Amino acid sequence: MIGKLYYIILKFIRSSKIITSYIWGIKIDKFLHNTFWDLTTLVLKKELNDIKQKKKYLDMGCGQFAILGQFFKKINISSDVTSVDIYEKFVENSINNSELNKTNIKIKKSNLFSNIDEKFDLISFNPPYVPSSQKKYELEFPNIRYSEHEGLKTTHDFLIESKNYLMNDGEILLGINTFYVSQTHCNKLISETGYRVEKITKMKFNTSIVFRLKSLRY
Repeated sequence: MIGKLYYIILKFIRSSKIITSYIWGIKIDKFLHNTFWDLTTLVLKKELNDIKQKKKYLDMGCGQFAILGQFFKKINISSDVTSVDIYEKFVENSINNSELNKTNIKIKKSNLFSNIDEKFDLISFNPPYVPSSQKKYELEFPNIRYSEHEGLKTTHDFLIESKNYLMNDGEILLGINTFYVSQTHCNKLISETGYRVEKITKMKFNTSIVFRLKSLRY
């Protein structure tokens, strides 16, 4: 009963324009689905809030509002921010939302790094991590939620490709909800793909965590 009530309250909070504006400082007009942000996005926000002096930031998988890219730009006005997503509809809505909030960030379509031709000193990603075996119904935008190989295929591909787009001493913020993928499995994947964990960020009453990573090649 408590779990169901928690889910109902959380669902309401994550679909509220007023609460989203309060938490993120971003106005919302049009939206494409009812989840404006999730628990992992909150932990990423907590870590981003402590990061300064990053000149180029890539918000990978920016979703329907590029909410992390816009948030980071607001607290780091001089930073060059790029947000990308695999869905054209998300890109279009994010552009419109960025114009509404006058955040002046670059937003474009890209399947991971397929449309990226520059390097960054900070890249964040809240990947799909729900195992595709748990899919119970079809979604219009399945890539925001589901991934193969026990929820880690997209994360694996991202980490492998990221090395080519990181500046020297660049960092990655990887957000994972450990309700779906264990921290042990994440640590194993991070090690196997050639990264070291610099820091782990958590929040109370939140099953999501953020790994702050650096490539072992530097």
